[in-house]
Amino acid sequence: MNARRKPAKGEYVHFSLSKSKKTLFLIAVWGSVSACGQTPIFRNTDLSVAYVGSKTCAEAGCHADIGRDYLPTPHGQSMTMANIPSDLARVPKPVTVFNPKNNRYYTVYQANGELFQSAYELDKNGKKIYSIQHKIDYVTGGESVGYTYLFRVGPWIMQAPLSYYAHSGTWELSPGYAADDVGFTRAITTGCLLCHNGQPEPVAKRDGMFKDPPFRFGELGVSCESCHGPGALHVQEMEAQKLTRPGHVLGPHEVDTSIVNPAKLPSRLADDICQECHQAGDAQVVYPGKSVMDYRPGTPLANTIAIVKRPIKPEQREEANRLETNSPIRGSLEQPLWWKNSTLELSRCYQASHGQLTCSTCHSIHHPPAPGDEKAAYRAACLTCHTVKSCTLKPEDANRVAVADYCVECHMEKRPVAGIAHSNDTKHRIVRYPGQPLPDVAFEQPEPDLPDLLWMNRPADRAGQRMPDLAQLEAYFTSARKDPTLWPLWFRKLDELSKSQPDDPTVLNSLGAVALAERKDNAAAEDYFARALKQGSEEPTTFLNLATALANRNEGQEAESVLERGVADYPYNGTLTAQLARQYAMDGQVWRARKLVQDYRKLFPEDVLLRQVEKRLNAAASAP
Repeated sequence: MNARRKPAKGEYVHFSLSKSKKTLFLIAVWGSVSACGQTPIFRNTDLSVAYVGSKTCAEAGCHADIGRDYLPTPHGQSMTMANIPSDLARVPKPVTVFNPKNNRYYTVYQANGELFQSAYELDKNGKKIYSIQHKIDYVTGGESVGYTYLFRVGPWIMQAPLSYYAHSGTWELSPGYAADDVGFTRAITTGCLLCHNGQPEPVAKRDGMFKDPPFRFGELGVSCESCHGPGALHVQEMEAQKLTRPGHVLGPHEVDTSIVNPAKLPSRLADDICQECHQAGDAQVVYPGKSVMDYRPGTPLANTIAIVKRPIKPEQREEANRLETNSPIRGSLEQPLWWKNSTLELSRCYQASHGQLTCSTCHSIHHPPAPGDEKAAYRAACLTCHTVKSCTLKPEDANRVAVADYCVECHMEKRPVAGIAHSNDTKHRIVRYPGQPLPDVAFEQPEPDLPDLLWMNRPADRAGQRMPDLAQLEAYFTSARKDPTLWPLWFRKLDELSKSQPDDPTVLNSLGAVALAERKDNAAAEDYFARALKQGSEEPTTFLNLATALANRNEGQEAESVLERGVADYPYNGTLTAQLARQYAMDGQVWRARKLVQDYRKLFPEDVLLRQVEKRLNAAASAP
């Protein structure tokens, strides 16, 4: 700023405190800003501000009341230890679930105050082929849908194959397992865990691997700082204020800018906090050089993550409208129910409010309605804009009487969740009547800078801003796996990046995949993947593909070395382990291959791929 001018109240001054640290601290003159006629800038969005944990927020003399009230809420209980009484109570006796697709039995049971899940298969004589059990460590989810269970294997966190479904009160296969039952081998990604635990400590470049302890401050559940951002600056200034301004209370138009207050954010930024977890798309792409951990409340989500979807084409309008009255089908034109923000934005209520209808209009995260009070609370939210007379049905109308004048019952119907058994959820598109045709905004078409894809969280206030090219490449790749007509756009973007960013690991991996699968050019593929590793790529597929190219060129020893490095980085990746075992066998080291497979199957005997490899190895070892 201009050093000759005295800063005004609420203005920010940049002070460089240390050249060696090269850290920029944002200091607010007088510590607060008037909210009249301006949007406050929250200073804890700066990357230098540290996290402190929810226990610090809830200390006596700070936010003890809020902390106490928040802990039992759905967000506060979105992740718990598995051995607490409420979780053990769901398994008063062992429950066994059979999956006929793979002849596998799963059992959930408790023993000595701990929760376990086990798996086994039977041969034709009814004898167990194998049996394995894992102690469950954590529970994620909530009473509105159900609970999924996690366990630790060293620093890795894995998903258990059985979940508890609240609506039916039954144990069944976890979401996704009906189509792809991977047993106990599914690693939990940081992006998934982040929406149930606000303070994960992932190991960089090892999705599914976490530090010890795996969560900062030993914290479970969605933390205070998940929505308010890191609290160190706020704590520092409040401690100082106790000495310099004891008993000070903010004026009615003042905002404490040391920590994000979602209620004081512009509606788009406030909804971005929710959108990080409650809005999906055909692809969610993390920007180059960033991770899901980099998003900070109070900043645009689009600075870190791009959410895209395929548009509904004009010729699909009739089909899309028909689906509004049919049961949801996974993969259909209807937006999934867990796309909360985008379905809300299709509502007349949202459009008429010019975006001022936000998640917090209806949802109070600190103080959700008590059981039994939900209908009154949500009806009251409707009546902040509407009146009792807004309902066109007469008070004595049978339909109105049947729902007890509860607006949500008619205008936000509960529907089955496609792809998740025994689950219903509230559709967040508010309609005047069931089956109301979609508004024109539902048929929005892509911008020229991103052909055939809609950038759902495109920054509205930054005209001309493009999604980074590398993010576009990832968006097209993920979306093309659902819609093959998008592959030409992925190839075109890859061709552009091969010239503009030829040394980027993502580009090199993509070029290598094309050389290996499309062109059958093993020499070129080897070069691309080797360069990708050198440039810092540590994806399992990089190791696998490089080893495949090397093996195809009869460079077995080099392929072994690459796979050994991959297995060292990802010891519980069955595909890498199987590939290394095969390579050992091809190189005449059957004993090493068998030991590798046996060690892996001590933890995951149900892994189908490794069982097939072991069967071949045993046959080879017994051959004359």
